[in-house]
Amino acid sequence: MKAPLKIGLIGCGVIVQNSHLPGLLENPELVEVAAVADPFEANRNKVGDTAEVAPEQRYTDYRDMLANAELDVVSIATPHHLHREQVIAAAQAGVAIISEKPMAPSLEEADAILEAVGDTPYAVVHNFLYSPGTQAARDLLATGEMGTSLFGRAQSLFYKAGEQTSDNWRNQKAAGGGAINDTCYHEIYLVETLVGSPVRYVEARVQNKFFKNIDVDDLALLLLEHENGVVSTVSTAWCIPTPEGITFAEVHTDVGSLQVIGRGTGLRRYSRESRQWEDVHLPGVAQMTPQELARAGHAGYFKATLKALAEGTELPVSGKRARHNLAIIHAARQASAERKAIEVSS
Repeated sequence: MKAPLKIGLIGCGVIVQNSHLPGLLENPELVEVAAVADPFEANRNKVGDTAEVAPEQRYTDYRDMLANAELDVVSIATPHHLHREQVIAAAQAGVAIISEKPMAPSLEEADAILEAVGDTPYAVVHNFLYSPGTQAARDLLATGEMGTSLFGRAQSLFYKAGEQTSDNWRNQKAAGGGAINDTCYHEIYLVETLVGSPVRYVEARVQNKFFKNIDVDDLALLLLEHENGVVSTVSTAWCIPTPEGITFAEVHTDVGSLQVIGRGTGLRRYSRESRQWEDVHLPGVAQMTPQELARAGHAGYFKATLKALAEGTELPVSGKRARHNLAIIHAARQASAERKAIEVSS
């Protein structure tokens, strides 16, 4: 493919308006938003106007966009249960695919996707790998100066105020909603990245504790064993007010510790020798607005993925890697139901 790539957006909702589109527009040398598709006119026009998409390239049905627009790649940002049919349709249209996480609500659908896409370039959004704090942690770990991983820990405890209703697709089991799919997903890939080893065994409790009027889990507690023998814990909840108000992912080593704050908005480092925590300087972050910092992961992810597509190199987050993250979630649900450790399927 030749940059700038022509991209079509399937879904123009809040995540696209607030994060995807600004991230794409930060990389004009790599990508041009050529078409958009969304059943809601207000969404289509808000994104279309911002990206200066021609009126005739704003589609109600994504299938019409795939049939008529000249595209190199599509980005799919729709409810989880719609990903399978949209990914397969895009693959049949012969365009590269970037899909929001999770790739599907179930492993069966994920495997159907991988079979259908074949050799078509297919990537899944793991945006917080590219937040400034996470990137700095990955760079430090790559030097080897942090020593050997011993323990990982991640937490994302939120307080969702107000009544949670079943008309929101994120609160619907049939749509692939729930805390472990929609929230804990990020902490799983972050702690696995920091530990530097894939998860092999999972013990868990995945439950509905707080919002009894919806049919999805709102609490997930995971105990993970990685292939290198390191153990990690991950906790997520939708109705836990934490005094420190912090979401984090950590790795603790024989030399010290790294704590990625707020899914990459900051980074702290601990030295076992000095017994002191210190903030790690993140170049450029001080000049970012809170909105720019919050969406920096998406901007970095899209830049890395579009560059790989244009150059024909390995995608940063492949379908196989995303399937592994979903397999951990599947194992957690099974572990919770059976009250025992479950090996992650390959």
